[in-house]
Amino acid sequence: MSVTDANSPTKRRVLAICADPQILRQLVTTLEGAGAEVDAAPSASAIQNQVIPHRYVFNAWDGNRHDLDILLPRLRPRAQVAAVLPTKCSLDTMTELIGDPRVNHVLVGEKEMKQGVAICAQKLLTGDIFGIEKYLPEGTPVNYVRLRDYAGRSAAIDTILSHAEEVGVRRQVRSSIGQVCEELLMNALYDAPVDEHGNQIFAEINPHDRTESASPRPVSIRYAATADSFAVAVRDRFGRLAKDTILAYIRKCLHGAQQIDRKTYGAGLGLYLVANASTAYVVNVAHGIATEVVCMFDRGAKAPLRTIGVFVHPGQAAQTGQQASQNPG
Repeated sequence: MSVTDANSPTKRRVLAICADPQILRQLVTTLEGAGAEVDAAPSASAIQNQVIPHRYVFNAWDGNRHDLDILLPRLRPRAQVAAVLPTKCSLDTMTELIGDPRVNHVLVGEKEMKQGVAICAQKLLTGDIFGIEKYLPEGTPVNYVRLRDYAGRSAAIDTILSHAEEVGVRRQVRSSIGQVCEELLMNALYDAPVDEHGNQIFAEINPHDRTESASPRPVSIRYAATADSFAVAVRDRFGRLAKDTILAYIRKCLHGAQQIDRKTYGAGLGLYLVANASTAYVVNVAHGIATEVVCMFDRGAKAPLRTIGVFVHPGQAAQTGQQASQNPG
C-alpha cells in the first residue's frame, strides 16, 4: 500500500502496523480515539513508499527483532516507534527493543493495547508530556508533597504508604511502592542536581553523607489510587535523565557477571529495581528543566512491567537525549 502525507494541517497522521486484522482494527480505533488520523498496514513490507513519512508509528507484533529490523531503515531520522506487543515478554526483551533511538515506547498486553496506546498517542500528538493525571481516570484525586532533603523524603514515603494501606493496597504491593519511592526520591534529591557548569553537586560526597544536605531545588512527588492501580510520579527541576543511562544500568544488572553494589555511587541499581517493581515506568524529560518519572502498580498483586517509555519535550525532540547524563544511585 501507499500512504498519504503524514503532515496533516489539522491532525497528525500516524501509522499503525499489524498482521492480525482484528488487532489492527483495535489499534486504529484506539489511535483515532486519541485524536489521530491513521494509516494502516499489515506489515512494513506492504508499504510502497521507500521512506515511510510518518513521525509516529505504532507497530503491533510478537516482538521478533527481524520485523523491527525491516521497519527501522525505512523511517525518517526523527521518527518514533511505539512497540505494541500483545503477548507477555521479559524485561530483557523490552529493554532490547527500546534500545534503538527511534523505539522510545514498549507496551505489552491487552490492557496496554487500549489504555497505554491511547495515553502514549495523546502525549506524542499534543506535546503535553508531563502529569500523572494522564494515567488516571478523570476526576481521580491526586495528592502532592514537596520536599528538599532526606527528612522530607522519609516523611513523604510514610505518608504515601499510609495512604496506600488506607485504600486497601496489599502489603506486597505497598512494599514495591515504598521501594520505588525511595529510589526515585534519592535520585531526584542527590543525583539530578548540577551546578552552573553542569557538574553534579553531590558527586564527591559519600552517599551516606548526602542525607545531611538539602537539594538546591525542590523535588515533588504526586500519588493517587484508583480502583485497580496505584500511581506515583517524582519530578526534579534539572531534566538530566537520559534513556541511554536507564538502559545501560538495567542491562548491567541483567547481564553483569556480578550484582551491582548498591553502595557504589552511580551504580544505577535503583533503576533496575524500579523497572522490576512497577507495571509502568515512564520518563518525561525537558532537558535542563525537569524530569518526571511516573510509575504504576497493580493494587491486587505484584505484576511484571508492562510499559516502559521515554517522552522528550517536543521543543527538544530533535535531541537524542544522549547529551544529557545522569548517574542515578
